[in-house]
Amino acid sequence: MKKHHEDHDDLSEPLEDKTAALTLRSKKTGRLAKKAEKKLTKHLQRHDSPVTLLSHPPELLSDILSYLRPSDLFSTSLVCRSLLLTVFSNDSAIAREIISRRYAYLSQSLPLPVLASSLESETHSALSNPRRTELLQIHKKPYTHIPPPDPGTICTCLTLVDFAQWQGHLDRGEPLPIIPRGRNPEWNCELVDQTRRKVLLALRSPLHYARILEAHLDSTVRSIRRHGQNTGNRRKRFVMTSADAGSGTDVFLQGMGPPSLEFPFHRDEYYLLEAYMPGRWWRKERGGWVYYLKGQHERDVEMAKSWLVGNKN
Repeated sequence: MKKHHEDHDDLSEPLEDKTAALTLRSKKTGRLAKKAEKKLTKHLQRHDSPVTLLSHPPELLSDILSYLRPSDLFSTSLVCRSLLLTVFSNDSAIAREIISRRYAYLSQSLPLPVLASSLESETHSALSNPRRTELLQIHKKPYTHIPPPDPGTICTCLTLVDFAQWQGHLDRGEPLPIIPRGRNPEWNCELVDQTRRKVLLALRSPLHYARILEAHLDSTVRSIRRHGQNTGNRRKRFVMTSADAGSGTDVFLQGMGPPSLEFPFHRDEYYLLEAYMPGRWWRKERGGWVYYLKGQHERDVEMAKSWLVGNKN
């Protein structure tokens, strides 16, 4: 009986598991182990490395960049060569989004001129015909503050760029320099040539066109603010809040305000100029602006062709 009791005590003791995994040693298991280690290393590196702007897909990157102002976009593109190539390889799509988001109304009032090289040969001949250009007063009496349009380069259109150059003088109340009749000082020649280069850049790069619209919006905001501070000025003007001025968009210019009936043919006109937005008219019955420059280029081309045919006969 005693021996049976001792055997029972031995069975009641806890069992200790001393089994161990067998060590696998083969070429196949070695390859699998190295592959798993390499995969884990790549995973850790991918998740530990910081996410940069250029690590996004091109479509998403273009969408992100389209929320910048054109001036900020140009500055950002200078960060590195890769970003510069990304911006200017997608400049048309980015500029289209920027203009649609920020300058939808200015772009309708100030459409981009058309390069003569992009026109058909028949159209180019009609527009550059010497007899036709002689009929245009603008070619007979060139202005001193903007370059005359060159029918061999640009279709007969004008874009106001010079106005932005003088906002500092106008804000400070400094008189604009007067150019005596028959004179054209060197500083004015350089400024006019600078305006010409800006317009030519805009013709070839939509981002430069967006930059011109940005500069003109800034000029408009500063002009409206400047005239609003003049308590003696009781003329009708656009309603512009502080939020409108800081928004970087032209949405507030869609509200009711004075139309731009006359072209500023001289820099003296800048003193009273507030919101220069040609090519539109306020329709009271519609309660909004009607933009009539849309399709104007096509109409001008057809008129030039008709003129050329009529003068041949």
